[in-house]
Amino acid sequence: MDPFRPGDPRQVGGYRLLGRLGAGGMGTVYLGRSPAGRTVAVKVIKERYAADPVFRARFRREVAAARTVTGTFTAPILDADPDAAMPWLVTAYLPGLTLREAVGTFGALAAGPARVLALGLAEALADIHRAGLAHRDLKPGNVMLTADGPRVIDFGIARPDGGTAITKVGAVLGTPGFMSPEQASGGVAGPESDVFSFGAVLAYAATGREPFGRGDAATLRRRVAEGRADLSGVADPGLAGLIAACLRRDPGERPSAVQLLDMLDRIGDAAPPSPGDGTGWPPAALAEAIDRRVAEVRSDVRPEEPSGALPPRPPAGDAAHVHDAETAEPHTAEPAAGREQQSQPPQAPQPPSLLSRRALVVSAPLALAALGAVAVVRGCDTGSPRASTRRSPKAAPPIPPPQGVLRWRAKVSDYYPKVFTAGGVVVAEGQESDVRALHVQTGKTLWKQRARNGSHSLGDLVYLSDPIQPWLTAVEAASGETRWEGNYREGTVRMVVSGPVACFGYEGPIRAVGVRDGETRWLADVSPETGLAAASTLVAAVNKTEVVALDPRSGRKRWAYRLNLRDYLTYAFLVGDGFVFVGDRQGVLHALRAADGTLAWRKGRGPTWFNGSSLLSSGGVLFADGGYGSVVAIDPATGAERWSRFLNDDSELALAGGTLFAACSHSGTLYALNASDGRILWTHKAQLDRDPVIASIAGLVFLGTREGTVEAVAPPDGGLRAGS
Repeated sequence: MDPFRPGDPRQVGGYRLLGRLGAGGMGTVYLGRSPAGRTVAVKVIKERYAADPVFRARFRREVAAARTVTGTFTAPILDADPDAAMPWLVTAYLPGLTLREAVGTFGALAAGPARVLALGLAEALADIHRAGLAHRDLKPGNVMLTADGPRVIDFGIARPDGGTAITKVGAVLGTPGFMSPEQASGGVAGPESDVFSFGAVLAYAATGREPFGRGDAATLRRRVAEGRADLSGVADPGLAGLIAACLRRDPGERPSAVQLLDMLDRIGDAAPPSPGDGTGWPPAALAEAIDRRVAEVRSDVRPEEPSGALPPRPPAGDAAHVHDAETAEPHTAEPAAGREQQSQPPQAPQPPSLLSRRALVVSAPLALAALGAVAVVRGCDTGSPRASTRRSPKAAPPIPPPQGVLRWRAKVSDYYPKVFTAGGVVVAEGQESDVRALHVQTGKTLWKQRARNGSHSLGDLVYLSDPIQPWLTAVEAASGETRWEGNYREGTVRMVVSGPVACFGYEGPIRAVGVRDGETRWLADVSPETGLAAASTLVAAVNKTEVVALDPRSGRKRWAYRLNLRDYLTYAFLVGDGFVFVGDRQGVLHALRAADGTLAWRKGRGPTWFNGSSLLSSGGVLFADGGYGSVVAIDPATGAERWSRFLNDDSELALAGGTLFAACSHSGTLYALNASDGRILWTHKAQLDRDPVIASIAGLVFLGTREGTVEAVAPPDGGLRAGS
């Protein structure tokens, strides 16, 4: 705290001022006492702004906006008078260091504290966004680290949804290096922009350096616009995936604040870290620094008090907020370093407590000051997988989803069998080229045959290929009886069924044969080397240079779409819901209209569309492994994301009725998700293959395990929810 300067007031409203905390472009912040003895921060607006009626209207709106943020994890404005001769605003203050100070002094945060930081920031943004507001200047200098967890301060350049713009068009507001691409280009920055800033702040905390490097404002804005973030120093894989999701250039690709909380739940440790051990909160060095700051402030405040005892210390939940002296006056470059790093005089700290991963971030009300200008946002978190639930320091950890019930296990191979369903039975192909059909309810082997070149289970048939004549045998899935045999030159590496014909090939051509008799219907001089997919009215093939659509009745080419895949041979390729979906070598998913091959939309996710089992389309919804450990539901006509579920793992997908199954090999977990909103219904642990293949029928889901078994798993209630 600094001493008063000539002309400084000694009292504002009913608050006695004790000294200066800092000053910015729009006003001065003082340390004060309320009539009841509460320690507060009082911000007084400069005279030249007070004389401006436009500014007064703006200030009045901002006070009203801040008072709408009333969640459990935000601190409301204590008092304000926008109509005073010198408008003022009162908040409480926090004991702690800014994130900028802490990282600059002690270096990057360890994984445990970094996750606590992420939880606190996400919780703060969820409350801000729920009120229809956006922060628009989330950066290390606006994050306070306290003994009770992180707090967001200086709700500085926000205004309520629907308000009138009060800055000139094209003004760039925010801090270069932490602003979003849309913000850097002068566009509207809403809740999605805050999420981008959240990712940049978290990357800074985890690495000790800004993710877009150093440089002038123009250089940083250009790097942000190009998506050139350096995340190489983020050692925690879970946080790395979360940060990468936040830093997507397209605002629509980023998770919401509520979804961030869900993602953090999925990557969090089962047990909370211990305080003061370097992995928990606060880290030992930070705890000592907070203690020193408290002592300094108490020393500074004492001489200002009247003779006699000091005023009573506010209760733990009362001292929750310090207003950052940095103001929200429109600017286009990084504020002076001294302003962002100003220390905030705290009151005596409360003993650090850590009851759970998420209880930590709510052990005191979240700090939030609302003063500044400009942000047009909408109500947010609509369409999120779940509503944010309130947390309290004494609340139990989140209840894990129930476990599925193992109905039966059948040994079919020495190692990871592939599992399919066809004709009402389970079909398993072992590593020894044995193919067998299993009874759905018991796992008993119904029949067994040899397929030296593998098999395909499509419709009611199982197609067995063999390099020795005949080349292809079609077997009834239910009985194992041979329907027909054929000697064909084309390989069956790629094989699909479209209505009455089965189509197959590899380097070309594509041959179509009748599923009932194996007779050739047509040949098409097209290579399906990279992929082959079909619906009832279309067969689509993709190679390294183009996607070709064929008429399933004649093999006639309908249209072609140029695409450069080069040497990428495995990626997602699907025909469904009137579209052809194909991923390119840059990780962009193209949605082509099946009728004419025109591009409906494109969506970038990085190299995550290369998994052939990562796309499903049914009932007007496209389900996908969205990359960075997420599963997403997309509108196939527009590419708009309907919901996202973070699982912290790559996923193989299967769909049965209203349940979407995601098999994650790294974590060895099968997730059953509600297909309509992404909620986790139940889970099942298993030793899954790196590329697991799962199938579902009759209310059960089937998967192959490392021990060479097929497991049949039912929902926890034993009902037919999985397949109904």
